[in-house]
Amino acid sequence: MRAFSGWFAFVLLLGTVLGFAAGRFDHAAEAQSVDNKTTRWLGATVTYSQSQDAFVLFDSQTNRLMAYGIDGTKKLHLIAVREISYDLKLTSYGEQKPTVLDIKKAWEEEEKKEREREK
Repeated sequence: MRAFSGWFAFVLLLGTVLGFAAGRFDHAAEAQSVDNKTTRWLGATVTYSQSQDAFVLFDSQTNRLMAYGIDGTKKLHLIAVREISYDLKLTSYGEQKPTVLDIKKAWEEEEKKEREREK
């Protein structure tokens, strides 16, 4: 059964990529998620610049995110691969306003005031 699911995922990926390539010049790619019922592989097509579309594939067993593009000669090429296990451990990154810490402090203050009111 495991070998069958691997082939099924491969055929699903190949069909999606070929469909993506065939429709590339007709219209812009629309993001859709695809699931092969094993919930291991999730995929979507996305537009990440004005003239570049990509097929993004996520492997939930290894937490790897892969992005593939199709160039002007209709050849598939790997854009990037990222293992996101450490990304999932972050609570915030970058310059976000308000920060996660600010929101946490505000929530804790409200909870403290609520407990004092109940007393």
